Amino acid sequence: MDFENEKLWAGIGVEVNGSLSSREMLYKAKLDWEVSKIPSQRPKSHANQETLRFYKAYFDCGNAEIETVGSLDGARIIWTLARLNEDFMLPGGDELKGYILLASRHEDREKIEIHFLTLRSASNSMLKIASKARPTVKNSFRRSFKSTLPFLSESSLQFDEDMIERTSKTIEMGRTAISAHAKDAQLLAEKKVTEQIAENYMDEVFKQDSEVSEEAKQKANAQSALDAFRNAPGQNLESAQMTAWGLLTAVTYTADRLGKTSDSRLRQAWFGPNAKIKKRALELALKLL
Repeated sequence: MDFENEKLWAGIGVEVNGSLSSREMLYKAKLDWEVSKIPSQRPKSHANQETLRFYKAYFDCGNAEIETVGSLDGARIIWTLARLNEDFMLPGGDELKGYILLASRHEDREKIEIHFLTLRSASNSMLKIASKARPTVKNSFRRSFKSTLPFLSESSLQFDEDMIERTSKTIEMGRTAISAHAKDAQLLAEKKVTEQIAENYMDEVFKQDSEVSEEAKQKANAQSALDAFRNAPGQNLESAQMTAWGLLTAVTYTADRLGKTSDSRLRQAWFGPNAKIKKRALELALKLL
């Protein structure tokens, strides 16, 4: 594996800020077209703009700073990332930033997924953080399709009091989950491991119930993670040197970069099998404490 330190969404997402209107965000992300233009999907009314308007209102309501807008899988997935300002630091200057990810993976854009994650600055690797918050929310700005519906204005929409309360509660649950993870991360950074523990850990993380033909691939991934444990960006920091935290960050770094294209790597890291690998890596790392 070639070790580099670039954000996984580099070249896929575009940087934005809260001062832009949802329509301006659409133009910048090149998403200013109707979902009905996508083959195999039935006509929908300006769903992309309604989705971005919802994202913007959601983040504004939760005091989250929108940073990036992007799309995946031929724009069938529209996503945005926002900073939660729930950051923490581990020994040696190992900085972790808290984020909230909103994603629409459904053709009618009515169902919005909510994910909380951390981004490790030293390696630009990500880890989804489980919370008690509901994992989805209904896009209250979506409307039924009408062929005569005019293009929406750039003015923002606001949530009603009930939605404001639910949004604030959800985001606060995410912040609480990241804060709890910070305590676990500190314990993992203090837990020393041996080379043998590292080898056993990687074998267990990448072992799955699959065909025998997958065995070679699993071993190759485990070896890549072992190499990352020693040499990937950020592994020279005090928090990661021969520690359980270093094992976890080596897996997140490796899993984030499994896939043939930038699009597939990001999809799998957030929503697919590589997200499950990272979840299993966290669970196994905590068992070492």
